[in-house]
Amino acid sequence: MGKVLRCGIDIGQNDLASKLNIEPTIYKKYENGYCEPNFQTLINISNFFNVSTDYLLGVTESKNHACNKHSILIDEIALSEDENQLFKSYRKLSVIMKAELRGEIKGILRSFKYEPPAIKEVKNFIKKGQCNFC
Repeated sequence: MGKVLRCGIDIGQNDLASKLNIEPTIYKKYENGYCEPNFQTLINISNFFNVSTDYLLGVTESKNHACNKHSILIDEIALSEDENQLFKSYRKLSVIMKAELRGEIKGILRSFKYEPPAIKEVKNFIKKGQCNFC
């Protein structure tokens, strides 16, 4: 399973081991079935490939994490090439790095005083005196 995922993104065993902070010989043993990763390493592998631990363990054939109310199916959204590359890069980040990146993006948006269109519409509505509740 690991080899299929690894080759799918064109990364070598040594490079992947480095990204997972484990010895290359240990990763090779995981991939060849000579030993099994501990829970944290399994989670790290899952996060790196953006697949569920159930998929890695062979419990399910679905690579995707279980859907929740915050999940969307990316296949239904047309992405530009830049957006697609950003999305792929984001998926390779650790959970901690993803959280840091989201924080940075929020900070950038705040620095430009970004307001979602719906908020702007409400403010314009109030400024025009069309709000009976204000």
